[in-house]
Amino acid sequence: GMRVTHAAAAFTTWDRSSPPFVSGTTLYVPCSFITHYGKCIDDKTPLLRSNDAVNAHALRLLKLTGLDVHAKAVRCYLGWEQEFFVVSADNYKKRPDLLNCGRTLMGTLPPRNQQADLNYFGPVPLRVDELMRNIQAEMLKVGSPMTVRHNEVAPGQHEMCPIYSC
Repeated sequence: GMRVTHAAAAFTTWDRSSPPFVSGTTLYVPCSFITHYGKCIDDKTPLLRSNDAVNAHALRLLKLTGLDVHAKAVRCYLGWEQEFFVVSADNYKKRPDLLNCGRTLMGTLPPRNQQADLNYFGPVPLRVDELMRNIQAEMLKVGSPMTVRHNEVAPGQHEMCPIYSC
């Protein structure tokens, strides 16, 4: 049955290490959920406790090795930027290296003076934008909001920056 929040046998607390985010018209605030005895009853608390342990032992290691005796914290991030190429199925089928190895083995250098940012600031192609929006929606379903999605320097290269969390 339902009961008032203050009578529950557990606590919820805002996880300030994961930023809140808006999807549509809803504000999502990442939280942890633990019992009065400190037992976790969610999937996020074990991750937070693991991060605390990594921080404590990494600081200890840095001090013992003398690499950084003044470090105050060690932060863990997983896969902050995901860069990828989008290739049409027709072009993919024309490339034996992609078909056989799943990666590029042959190519040429870019034309002179076009190595830098010609594609970086251009608009994201509509089909690629649709792809990234679909990925973003699926990632929101599992609690990983996206901070950035844009073109990268090379033609057909794009980037997304999800925030991995539990």
